[in-house]
Amino acid sequence: MNDEEQFESFKEALARFVAQTNHLVDWTLSADSSAGHLVPLVPWISEVMSVSLEPEFQEQVALAYWSRMGLMASSQPARLKILELDGLSTAIRQTMAQSDPGRVSEEHRRLLYVCSLTVGSLLDAIGEMFPLVRGLLRSTQDAIDVARC
Repeated sequence: MNDEEQFESFKEALARFVAQTNHLVDWTLSADSSAGHLVPLVPWISEVMSVSLEPEFQEQVALAYWSRMGLMASSQPARLKILELDGLSTAIRQTMAQSDPGRVSEEHRRLLYVCSLTVGSLLDAIGEMFPLVRGLLRSTQDAIDVARC
């Protein structure tokens, strides 16, 4: 796989991860009857998660991550990050397929926790060089953490 293919693969894995995470956050907030105290935050969470789904934002995250990490086709960190994003996306999809409607399980909360850690690892890798991307990723992580509460 050449550099361009590896980068495209990373962007696709990131898009799947963000879409599945968004689905999990929506599910959690709509299904959790104990989340009534979070109702005032739902518009903010929805807005943050919808921004994270925008292709332009995902492109910026991918470019920031890729340029900061200096990744190339032979890069093991690149392959590992793609595996991480794809594995987590699959885990969310499978958990959601087996979920009882209207019920948030401990598995949902654990997945939200791991999603937050994954976004945090992207933040760490990007560093301070891309403040706009960093701010949006931080908000995404915060929205995931609020849904996890």
